[in-house]
Formats: sequence, structure tokens, C-alpha cells
Amino acid sequence: MYIRVNILKFQSKIDADAMRALAKYEMLEKLEGIISIETINLSDVKTIAILKFKSKEEAESSKKHYIDHFKKQSNIQVESFEGFRDFIVEK
Repeated sequence: MYIRVNILKFQSKIDADAMRALAKYEMLEKLEGIISIETINLSDVKTIAILKFKSKEEAESSKKHYIDHFKKQSNIQVESFEGFRDFIVEK
């Protein structure tokens, strides 16, 4: 499993709400190989999004649909960190 962690900072709460709706209702349907999306709201305008993909290749191909587009927008700041999941511990 391949993980991408995005730290997103928006100019306004309206922009942040729109992105959360996009992730919740569109990204899961549009991106191939995506397993799940989890978001953590740090504030009204700052969010962490954790995306899980089946493979690195599918994660890479998803960048052109959303991440590259977001980075061109002046109202969104995006930092992305990626890698293979090492392990998970659940109780």
C-alpha cells in the first residue's frame, strides 16, 4: 500500500469546505487505485488529507488530476509527502 499525506492550507473557509466536499464525493470515484481518503481538520482553513493507494504507480498518476492542479491555484498551499506504508497497529 502506498500513502500520500497532503497538508493543505486554504485562503478561506469556503475554499476549505469546497475541497472537503470534493474529496468526500468526487475523488474516491475518479481516482483509480485509491483505497481510502481520510481528512483531519486542524482549523477552518488547514487540513491534513491521508490518501491510500494500491500502488505507487496509481498514486503517481493521480497527481496530474488533483495535486498538480491545486499547486497552480493561488488560494491553496499544498505540501505532499509520500511513501510505502511500513506497518499499521490497531487495537
